[in-house]
Amino acid sequence: MARAKRYQPGANSPIIPPVPHESDDDRREQRRRQILSVAKEVFAEFGYHNASIGEIISRAAIARGTFYLYFQSKQSVFDSILDEALRELRARITEIDVDDPAADPPQVQLRHNLLRVLDYVLGDRPLTHMLLNHREDPRAEVAERVQVFFADVAVLITSSLQHGIEMKLVRPCNTALVAWGLLGAARGMIEFCLSAGQPPSVEEIADEIIAFALRGVFVGER
Repeated sequence: MARAKRYQPGANSPIIPPVPHESDDDRREQRRRQILSVAKEVFAEFGYHNASIGEIISRAAIARGTFYLYFQSKQSVFDSILDEALRELRARITEIDVDDPAADPPQVQLRHNLLRVLDYVLGDRPLTHMLLNHREDPRAEVAERVQVFFADVAVLITSSLQHGIEMKLVRPCNTALVAWGLLGAARGMIEFCLSAGQPPSVEEIADEIIAFALRGVFVGER
């Protein structure tokens, strides 16, 4: 099994800095990521319906033809943002290792996973605002695309719960139902933190999510 990665904050920059002797592929990837970064800001600020390719290329300081070298439409850049976000989330979740005696305890490995995810989600506020604001977008195809994104995240949580049950770390349960419950709780906490004047630290958020998932809100045994 893969060893859990340590939490390292601040590894969330959306633009790759230029490097000496970079190849054409490197430059293209850097330009693509620049467009995605700007597009996230535009979608978060204006919403999908009012966002325009013109606003994206203006903020990115590129020609319209350059935009179309990378994306076919506003919908394609929106989809690419969600696809990249899902890849980033998957990359931050590692399988908990209970066989390696040198590994951290399972609860610590779980906390590292959650810290990496929260650092990404809260560190990229345009993305998070975009996801939360488009859940009930009046354009059905946009709301549906965002819902598919959250459904994919729920699948990741379901898989983790099933793995936990197999390792006897999680009680037998309806994993799909519980996954959506945990996702809803985490999403609500994140939404609160984005609107709070003085939001809790990432560490406090992670600890509260874990405590809520493991113990609910009761004190001691019932």
